[in-house]
Amino acid sequence: MHPRHEMITHFLKQQRYREAEAHAVEHVRLFPIDGQGWVLLGEALLHQQNGKMARLMFERAHLLDPEATWMPSAYRELEKTPVGVVRQDIVDLLQTKPVSVSAAIIVKNEERCIKRCLDSIIGVFDEIVVVDSGSTDQTLSILTNYPTVKVRQTVWNDSFSQLRNEALAHVTSDWVFWLDADEWLHPDDQENIRTAAALYSGLGHIIPVLHVGLINQVNDTEVCDYSVPRLFPARRGLYYSGRIHEQIATQEEGIFTSNVLHKPAKIRVFHDGYEAFVKEDKDKFNRNIHLLRLMTKEEPENSGWWYFLGRETMSLGDYDSALDYLRKSEEYARANPKFGRMPEVYMLMTRILASRNKWEQAEECCRKALKLHPDFPDARYALAEIQMRKARLLLQEAEGHIGAAVEGFGTYRGTVTADRDILAWKADVLKADLLVHSGKIAEAGFLLKKVVQSHPKITVLSNKLAFFDLQRRLLDQYNQQR
Repeated sequence: MHPRHEMITHFLKQQRYREAEAHAVEHVRLFPIDGQGWVLLGEALLHQQNGKMARLMFERAHLLDPEATWMPSAYRELEKTPVGVVRQDIVDLLQTKPVSVSAAIIVKNEERCIKRCLDSIIGVFDEIVVVDSGSTDQTLSILTNYPTVKVRQTVWNDSFSQLRNEALAHVTSDWVFWLDADEWLHPDDQENIRTAAALYSGLGHIIPVLHVGLINQVNDTEVCDYSVPRLFPARRGLYYSGRIHEQIATQEEGIFTSNVLHKPAKIRVFHDGYEAFVKEDKDKFNRNIHLLRLMTKEEPENSGWWYFLGRETMSLGDYDSALDYLRKSEEYARANPKFGRMPEVYMLMTRILASRNKWEQAEECCRKALKLHPDFPDARYALAEIQMRKARLLLQEAEGHIGAAVEGFGTYRGTVTADRDILAWKADVLKADLLVHSGKIAEAGFLLKKVVQSHPKITVLSNKLAFFDLQRRLLDQYNQQR
C-alpha cells in the first residue's frame, strides 16, 4: 500500500474523517490518476454524510479503475447516505484542462454497421477521420450523409497498420481515439474520453496509452475486455506496427516500449464483429491467418506473431499446427522478457494439451503462467480443473484396485495371510468412499447401510453412516427452502 494510502486509511479507521479528507484531497491533487486516492476521498465524504460528493469521487475512481470490484458495495452504501450539500472545493478537484480529441476509423465494405458507429460518436469528438481502403458496397454513399466527417480513400496493401498510420497522419487533435466500424461507443461514456485524455496529459517523458472496455457480443452474451489500447496522444511519435493485430510502437524502441504507460479507462465500446454471421461474411480467420503468416516471415523472431497465428489457427480447429506455433512463441519469448502475452500463450497450450488428455504437460503450462503472474485467475482455475480431472482418473484407478483386491481372494496363494476383512466389509466401505467422492452419495449410503446391517458391531461403520444422515437432513432443508 502507498504510504499516503496508509495514512488516509488510518484516519478513516480512527473515524477522523475530516483529517482523512484533507490528506486525500492533497493526494489527488498531486496524483490525479491514482484511482485509489479518489476512493479514499469518497469514503471520507461518505462518512461525513455527503453522498452527492462521495458519488462524484467514486465515479472518478471508477473511470481510472474500471475493473474495480468495490463499486457495487460503494453504490449500496451511497443509497443509505444522505445526499448532502454541493461543495465547490470538492467539485473543483474534478476540473481538468481542455484537450482536443479526434476519432479515427478505418473501413472497407462496412455498409452493415458504419451508420451505427458514426451515430454513436457524432458530436463527441472535435473531428472524425475515416480512411476507406476500397469499399465496393454502399459504405462511401453512407458516409456522404455525414458532411463533418473527413473521408480519405486509399488502397488495401495487406496491412492494417498502414491504414491506421495514414488515418493518424490526418488527425489534427491532441489525442486520437480509435474505433472499428463494427463497434459503437457506450452512450454513458462519451464524456469519459475527454476527461481521461486530460487526466493523463502532462506525464513528462511517459506516453499514456489508454485501454477501453471492448464489450464483445457473441451468441447473445457480452464479455468486457480491457486489453485493447484505443486512446493516446496524437503528437508523441506513436505509430502502428504489424500487418494485423497491429501494435502501438515508438521510433526509438519499436513495439516493446519502456516509456509507454498502458492503463485502462472506463470507456466502453460495443463490438459485434465476431458474431458467427459476421465471421462467415468476412472470412476473418482466413484473412487473419494469411496476414499473420506474412508477419512470421517478415519478423520470424517476434513472439507476438507466432502467438496470434497459434490463436487464429486454433480457432479453425487445427490444434496440431496451433501448438507448434505457440511453442515457437514461447521459444522466442525467452529472448524478449518484454513480451507480455506469455500467460495467454500458456493458457492456449493448456487447452490444447488438456483436450488430448496430456494432463501433466497441461499442468506444467499452468505453472509456467503462474510463475509469471502468481495471481493470474485463469491459470489457477485451469490448474484446479486439471487436478480435478487427474483426481477422477485416480478414483477410477482406485476402483479398479478395489475390484482386483476382492478378486484376489480367489487366486492369491502367497505365504503372507491376506486381511479377510477386506473381503468381508472393508472393500465395500472403501467403494462407498469412492462413490461419495464421485458425487453418488445416495448410492454410497445404500451400500454402507447394507454393510452396517451385516456388521453391526463395527463402530467405525456407524460413524460413517452418521455422515449420510447429516447429508439427508441438509438435503431435506434445501428442498423445503426451494
